[in-house]
Amino acid sequence: MLFQKMFPGDGEILLRSRLYVMCGIFVLIPNTICLVVFNSSKDFRQRFVFFTLLSVSDMINGISFIMSGSGRLNLILHDQYHFKTSSYECMTGYLWPVFLLFGGQLPATFHCLLTVERVLAVNRVSWYRSRWTWRHRLYLSSLGIFICVFLSFIALIVSFASPSLNDNRICAVMDSTGIVYGTIHYCWIALSYMIAFGVTLNLFLRSHGSKFLNHTEKRKQMAILILSGINVLMVSVPNFVLVADQWDTDEFDVLLVGVAYLLYGFQSCFNLPIFYFFRLEFRRRCHELCRFRRTGSNTIVSNDMSRQKLSRVNASFVNTAI
Repeated sequence: MLFQKMFPGDGEILLRSRLYVMCGIFVLIPNTICLVVFNSSKDFRQRFVFFTLLSVSDMINGISFIMSGSGRLNLILHDQYHFKTSSYECMTGYLWPVFLLFGGQLPATFHCLLTVERVLAVNRVSWYRSRWTWRHRLYLSSLGIFICVFLSFIALIVSFASPSLNDNRICAVMDSTGIVYGTIHYCWIALSYMIAFGVTLNLFLRSHGSKFLNHTEKRKQMAILILSGINVLMVSVPNFVLVADQWDTDEFDVLLVGVAYLLYGFQSCFNLPIFYFFRLEFRRRCHELCRFRRTGSNTIVSNDMSRQKLSRVNASFVNTAI
């Protein structure tokens, strides 16, 4: 294998672990900024519940990279890496397998919830404007978090009931949960992003040509569509590579698998630039927080006031919340 010749011994896993730590730090910075902006006012907190939790889940994803990279580096430096370890010992002996599970499940879950909200906003316009509030977002978010916790609990049960023996203590998701559960885990995450992208693309094509959709609303939908497309390229495709690595008799290089998984982490960095360039209210708020507010700048209209004004327009395909 190519990378094994280039990095003999533990060179591959050492480089992979260092890249994980750097990736995790790089993920935390933009999502921390997003989190500050989304919680900078009561109006933003209520309007952007899903986006706030998406930033939190992406931060958990970044933390999982830091923990797994630094944990493996510590094991290698203390000559404790090359020991046979069961999947149950991975799940209970180290913290990063649980964070890797949540770091994959939570972002996918909140992307699906964002898609659900977009479908309601487009197909149930009147009901959405008059009835949909931040409480509905909070209820759906609680349901999504419960599902992720339940799936992680199942992973723990599976690793306890049918433990598999690993040659080392890398303790990745597949090593900690078993190949069957790990395959289901990666495949449902990959498929959830692909379904979310398909639904978002369909809504975009249906509503983009509508005369009731102004320039701002088109930019909002374009932002979500780009974000979904990036997730398909940088999450769904690498996930299938990770699954193929486990089921194929000719395993990929350790570093190659690590690079594929790094794409999984770096996709969490795109929230900030996409929100900044495509969401006017987000960009204005960033400028205000950075003391770049222009003299005489207009105050951002609240979501409730926008709904009251837009309720007078008989539009079938206007997404006012996202």
